[in-house]
Amino acid sequence: MTERWKERAAVAQRRRFLVGAGLLGLAGCSPPGPLRTWLAGPRDAQVDAMLSSHISVDMHSHAGRVLAGRSGDFSRSFEPLHDPMAMGGMNVICLAVVADSPVTRVLPNRTISAVRSPEPGELYEWALRAFPRAFALVDQERLNIVVDRASLAAASTNGPSVIIASEGADFLEGRIERVDEFYERFSLRHLQMTHYRVNELGDIQTAPGVYGGVSAFGEEVIRRCNQRGIVVDVAHAPLDFVKRAADTTTRPLVLSHTSLAAQPREFSRLISPDHARAIAATGGVIGVWPPAARFPTLGALAGGIADLVDVVGVAHVGIGTDMLGLTGPSVFDSYTLLPDLARELLARGFSTEETGLILGGNYVRVFNASMLA
Repeated sequence: MTERWKERAAVAQRRRFLVGAGLLGLAGCSPPGPLRTWLAGPRDAQVDAMLSSHISVDMHSHAGRVLAGRSGDFSRSFEPLHDPMAMGGMNVICLAVVADSPVTRVLPNRTISAVRSPEPGELYEWALRAFPRAFALVDQERLNIVVDRASLAAASTNGPSVIIASEGADFLEGRIERVDEFYERFSLRHLQMTHYRVNELGDIQTAPGVYGGVSAFGEEVIRRCNQRGIVVDVAHAPLDFVKRAADTTTRPLVLSHTSLAAQPREFSRLISPDHARAIAATGGVIGVWPPAARFPTLGALAGGIADLVDVVGVAHVGIGTDMLGLTGPSVFDSYTLLPDLARELLARGFSTEETGLILGGNYVRVFNASMLA
């Protein structure tokens, strides 16, 4: 736990104690709901109304320190997750394990790259340890798991919830039946095709291409995800991959964490307007992420969101924080900041309805369209 988080949590706890008693008295001593915990701070009726009427969703997160790290320390302690989600009014996060960690490294320039090829079965075995760690975090932090439309709809009243996700499908190792295995065994409902390794599914943004986009196996995986009810995420995939994925899928695509650039440099994780439009054309949604090097303030992050809305429309933009997954500082490093981001979006002229769509409503629509029930 960082010192910054400790300080923020202590302040929030004092505020909840001082104001909570009055709120509980007015409510007949009923326990606070998911939003009431953060309302002890300065009240903003417009933000209150928006967060209360929409399910908020972080489309990509490693919060709680779910990752075991490249050293494979699956026993390291978790960080608080339930309380900051409840304090900020964040209903649901797509909680992502990372599928290629054993074979990637953070380089001196702070980029991430594959440094070797995996041994046969290595990444499948890694996943068999990484997913149970996510469930251990869920158990420790008293979180709910979203598996279908009904459990997503219930997240606004049931308390902080997660959608089990994987960043990279490397554990498939070319075997399509493993999509079914991880759907049933680990409640996988959000699958990012590639990460920092050109795998059996296709190419990545940060390395030279091999397949010219998506592979035949990648197309097969997309079809199987459509059939089972798994959100298809094309974050880290280049435009050629996205175009072929768009031609293959029968469901909207997600690009969970990136931001817009007029002309991204080679091997950049940013996307061009055409790249963004390819996602929107499927009815999908793009999550804007918050590296402080790109967006030094929440106001700047709101500006980046507005820039993307100008290109694809408000129905196709969301947020993907990459919480505890960035290699540098983040301007959105705690879910307690969600009301502040909402205020910045409202200040930029977005209506409460539009802000609610950006902070979760658009992903809810795509998730529901991807599910079979």
